[in-house]
Amino acid sequence: MRKNILYKLRSKMLKEKKAGKSMIKKLGCLCLAFCMLCGMLPGLGLTALAGYNDTNLNTFIHNGESIPEGHPGMPLTINFRFGYDGIQGLYNPSSDYIQDVNISLSNDQTYLGVQLEVGTSKSAFLERLENIFGDDFDSEMLDQYYQGYLDGYHDTSNGTVLYNYPVDSGSYPFEVDGQLFRQNVHFDQVKKGEYKDVSLTVTVRRDTKEGYYAIPIAFTYKLPHVTYSSGKSHPTHVEYINVYISSESTDGGNRVEAENQFVMGENQMTPSGTYPQVMNYAINLRNKKETVYDVTVSLQMSIGEAEMVPTAVSRASANRGYPFDINETNYDRHYDKLEKDETVSVPYSMAIAQRTASGYYPLSYVITYRKVKDGPLYTETHTSYVRVRNASMETEDSEDSGEWNANTATKARIIVKSYSTVPEKIYAGETFDLIVEFQNASSGIDASNILFTFTSEETAEKSAVFSGEGGANSAVVNSLKAGETATVKMKYIAKAGINEGSYKLTVKEQYDSPEFKNAEEDVTIDIPVYQVSRFSTSSFEVLPSSLTVGSESNVMFGINNTGKVNLYNVSVSFKADSIKENTAYIGNIEPGHTGNVDVMLSAVAPTTDDGTVTAEISYEDVNGNVTTEVKEFELFVTEAVDMGYEDMYMDEGMYEEQAPGMLDLLRANIAWVLTAAAAVVIIAFIVIKRIRKKKLEKELEIKDTGTGEDDDEY
Repeated sequence: MRKNILYKLRSKMLKEKKAGKSMIKKLGCLCLAFCMLCGMLPGLGLTALAGYNDTNLNTFIHNGESIPEGHPGMPLTINFRFGYDGIQGLYNPSSDYIQDVNISLSNDQTYLGVQLEVGTSKSAFLERLENIFGDDFDSEMLDQYYQGYLDGYHDTSNGTVLYNYPVDSGSYPFEVDGQLFRQNVHFDQVKKGEYKDVSLTVTVRRDTKEGYYAIPIAFTYKLPHVTYSSGKSHPTHVEYINVYISSESTDGGNRVEAENQFVMGENQMTPSGTYPQVMNYAINLRNKKETVYDVTVSLQMSIGEAEMVPTAVSRASANRGYPFDINETNYDRHYDKLEKDETVSVPYSMAIAQRTASGYYPLSYVITYRKVKDGPLYTETHTSYVRVRNASMETEDSEDSGEWNANTATKARIIVKSYSTVPEKIYAGETFDLIVEFQNASSGIDASNILFTFTSEETAEKSAVFSGEGGANSAVVNSLKAGETATVKMKYIAKAGINEGSYKLTVKEQYDSPEFKNAEEDVTIDIPVYQVSRFSTSSFEVLPSSLTVGSESNVMFGINNTGKVNLYNVSVSFKADSIKENTAYIGNIEPGHTGNVDVMLSAVAPTTDDGTVTAEISYEDVNGNVTTEVKEFELFVTEAVDMGYEDMYMDEGMYEEQAPGMLDLLRANIAWVLTAAAAVVIIAFIVIKRIRKKKLEKELEIKDTGTGEDDDEY
């Protein structure tokens, strides 16, 4: 809001100057702006307050993922992004890119100006300020402001100077030295929609009060295809970035308490050692947040706040305190830098003390780090258990001696409360997300250091049905109090060649309870996997392929189930304008088997199109869902020609010279001749049909064994 007001104010004042409007109106606008800004100008008897700027008004300067946080007297790196999208902000270049970009901290926090004619005397300057600010004006600051006015001569334009007040000593939160404003970040070119990362280093002033501060960032750039006069630099723009100064600190301002940055002991079993052997172990340390620097892990020389948990009845002289001999001056492990989600293994080699009792010992680790180089030092404390076995310090009593017993020790019960998959229906060969909600079903027993390991059911070939993406098969939950739940998300791929059905995922749980360490339980999850149904057809045998109205044609082909699931209630419907609609029911077809279609089609009308007949093949899955596939073949029907017997022979007059009775004899026996011819046709049809059927069965047999030409598949 402030930048918007200032920007509009300056533009308005310059425009009014050029239009010849009165100085009174200009000063009135200036007074209004000063009132709206609640007295942020220095040395005028007004309070210097921390500010927060709406960076949505910015065109080029944008906050990063989080607002930079500093501490009094400590270095701070200000990170932000520079770029424009042509939409956001007050002024967007019309070009697709800008060039010769220079970015730096601005030495002017307010960017408010007072227009005065060049050559105004000191007394006139004093009078002008008194008219503007009245009793609020601090005359002791006159020399400073007047010198600033004189120094501003170089900014003269049309007989006036726009004087900008310098950074004051109360509202600017950073130490000002000769190098602060000389930091410069340069880019040859920045395209529209492109964003560049910028870092500027400052030191927070020791007297800075806690709160938000809007820091002015100055930048210049040139537009392409614009000629800039020699000796004149391109215009300077100013936008703001927000920073937060926190006074929360300890240890003389050098160390800051913060929310945990790290996870310790993830994805590993409890380290263990046996006296008198040296115990070599390592603790996994994962940085779960942003990149940090100057990381130090310090192993403390005393056990943590938690109590030691015995695993056997020890002698009265056994030591239950710190379990190791201190052989090194310190057990610090240092890392210059840890990236986000980076895990390191922190190594230790410890000599177990002679009189250490057998049990689990809570070791305390203090971690210090910096969020920015040379920034404040943050700290956090973690506790992790180690197990020590020392038979020399255990008693030799019998079972009733009070020795720890796995059958009597209490432990938490972790169950699968619910689970789901995305997508809900999983097909073989597809990737899916498994979301499992675990719950500590115990009434009053907590669980910690929980490791979930997922193991898939295997196929007959000993390969996993479900494979974790990237090989991942485990997840860690730090703790689950009694009654609490935690959600674990895993990504899996279902094996492509498996049969349709439900398959098991076994979840092995390993966790600690106050009385029971390294408890183990198994739970199983059933996940249904579906297969896509598929079939192929052999070539259609149509005999005859051309017929007349009123006659019939025989159609035969095979349907081969090429998928992994049964095809239920398979049927075929034949449709065309030239034939009578007919349906053939095939029944169920098992995977790898063939259903044969053999149907007679009656011609009812002449063909008026290209002779295409559709065969709609439909089937059901195990749930009764119907799927239909359409195949086509050709069958032509023509109009029947009515030819009487008289047309089949010549006129009787043509046979007058032939032997008498020949025509009569032919006519008398025509019925027997036609009957014999029909019998021959029927016999030939049956023979051809059997030959075609054997040929069809042989063709499907070849296809079932993977040879021959490819068929159409569904």
